[in-house]
Amino acid sequence: MALQGKAIKSKIKAVGNIKKITKTMQMVAASKMRRAVEASLSSRDYALGALEILVNLSEKRNVEHPMLTRRVSGKTLCIIIASNKGLCGGYNVNVSRRVSEYVKSNPTEIIECVTVGKQAEKIAKRNNLVIVASFTEIKDFARIEDASQLVYVMKDLFMKDESYQKVFVAYTQFLKPLTYEAKIKPLLPIQPESLYLMLMGESLTHEKKEALRESKKLYTFEPSEEQVMESVIPELLTGVMYQVFLDAYASEHSSRMVAMQNATENAGELQESLKLSFNKARQAGITQEIAEISAGANALG
Repeated sequence: MALQGKAIKSKIKAVGNIKKITKTMQMVAASKMRRAVEASLSSRDYALGALEILVNLSEKRNVEHPMLTRRVSGKTLCIIIASNKGLCGGYNVNVSRRVSEYVKSNPTEIIECVTVGKQAEKIAKRNNLVIVASFTEIKDFARIEDASQLVYVMKDLFMKDESYQKVFVAYTQFLKPLTYEAKIKPLLPIQPESLYLMLMGESLTHEKKEALRESKKLYTFEPSEEQVMESVIPELLTGVMYQVFLDAYASEHSSRMVAMQNATENAGELQESLKLSFNKARQAGITQEIAEISAGANALG
């Protein structure tokens, strides 16, 4: 019984150490989630301003650009955004499921991908997708430079290789704390309605679309509308991609916070169960010792 009690005490100590680790990870994830949410909210106005200029140029003034023109046929480029690390609940699983669903529902499409995160590489390989570029060095908090680099690669592939028909992005959209959803959204050719949904998390109604059109109608574009478009499109895509990064990371940290909270609670329950087992073992040992003493006394008497 002494050996059994010692083993249980050792398990209680080990579970207690794990509980401390998961509790710390939960607090760190909560802090990172708050920072990502604040950054996400503060960056939307800039991206929305760029979208207003784009709508005005493309629809009000009918300025054409290759990244606005629909292509009849070609390959699909999918940007997959997942985490570098694990221990974040169903975050990566949900992204993987959405990618798999898209691949199965479009069996005739030739899909290539750009991956962001080590888990995104695994998702692409599981679905037998060709990886044309990979980003695995982006930290927990993406910088605007990271988004700009990804947009540069995406733009270079789409503009130079006319075999691509469209570009999609698979990521997790952060809706509110503890609420997030894995989605696949079209990115190129540019569609204002889809970009507005990615930025604001809501559909672009007719009234809002008219407001976007009218907001810049009195502007004079110098040196020309075409040259402004060349600058606006990369800036808009960078703003949207940065917003996607922030949404993805806020979702990741939120999912990790919940996973670590559940792990901490489970560790606590296991501790209580082990303490009960330890007390039972100790009581059984005491009872056995009393029985042995009584038996010895009776034998002497």
